[in-house]
Amino acid sequence: MKKWIPTILVVLVLIVGWIYAANQNYFREEEAVKVQLLGIQSDDIQSITIHDPSTDKTEGEATSSASAQLELKDGVWSMVEPKAYPLNGYTVSSWLDALSGAEQELVVEETPTDLEKYGLGSTASRLDIKTKDSRDITLKIGGQLPADDARYVQVNSGPIVAVQSESISNMELTRHDLLDTTPFNLDDTNVASLDWEGEAATWVLKSASEDGAAERTWTLNGETVESTDAVSLIGKIKNLSTADDVRKASELKDAVPRFTLSVEQNVNGENVTDVYRGLTVASEPGIIYVITPDGQWAYSLQADALQDAEKFPDTVKAADVSTDAGSGSEDSTSSAE
Repeated sequence: MKKWIPTILVVLVLIVGWIYAANQNYFREEEAVKVQLLGIQSDDIQSITIHDPSTDKTEGEATSSASAQLELKDGVWSMVEPKAYPLNGYTVSSWLDALSGAEQELVVEETPTDLEKYGLGSTASRLDIKTKDSRDITLKIGGQLPADDARYVQVNSGPIVAVQSESISNMELTRHDLLDTTPFNLDDTNVASLDWEGEAATWVLKSASEDGAAERTWTLNGETVESTDAVSLIGKIKNLSTADDVRKASELKDAVPRFTLSVEQNVNGENVTDVYRGLTVASEPGIIYVITPDGQWAYSLQADALQDAEKFPDTVKAADVSTDAGSGSEDSTSSAE
């Protein structure tokens, strides 16, 4: 037995050493260190110009029809080209975070000589970024890597790198993606009343609840309606969205009034009333332009998209009749039994 003692001790030492080394990660491969793509923070960005060559091309050169320029002025982002379109502040903030937080996965080619094979030539999406300290950054987004869920990217005239497609989808936004495309600014938790005056109907939806009530009750033209119906209508109106660029309201010529919607909301303890106008023009009979309360912008909506609002009283009556009919049928069954 004694002759095995040295061997046993050696084995024990090896086991203890192996456990120690494993705990110290000596046997693990070092993870690749991801590098920040642009090397900036979102707060560093002063302006961004979006170039999208995928829409119109003339003689092989991309036009500027889909290009847009955004600038930070007095702490607020605004679009300055092609027009001062209203922006969705949440989308812009998320976009800036995506740009500053993007990371490169790997370097594909250090000193590229042929950008076209990576889709980084004239067909590439491009962002021109200017920072607050006057640095200029050009970001080009090219094609898909053949064997990975990533896209080819080049920053300025640097190497070709790979960036995950998920990150690219958050960075490669179009002008339309950044616009505020919803004309109606309302929230069911704040709405006190909606007053619709239109060609097909006139109605008033009003909250009958006291301030601070746990559950809100509603009336339609003085008659009680289901809270779910009221909240559903407010949500549908709030989520109406245009698929086109917003227009200046002053551009509409010979417009005919179609409806007005007065929205009373309680905002920060104050009652605020906004009036939206719906207009039509003879050349576009299927379109209703919703004019924002400030009178500046016109949002084009399909006329049938507003039918739920226009015919709300009829919808509620139909639901009541259906409910009454169902109750009557149950009563008849009970009597027969």
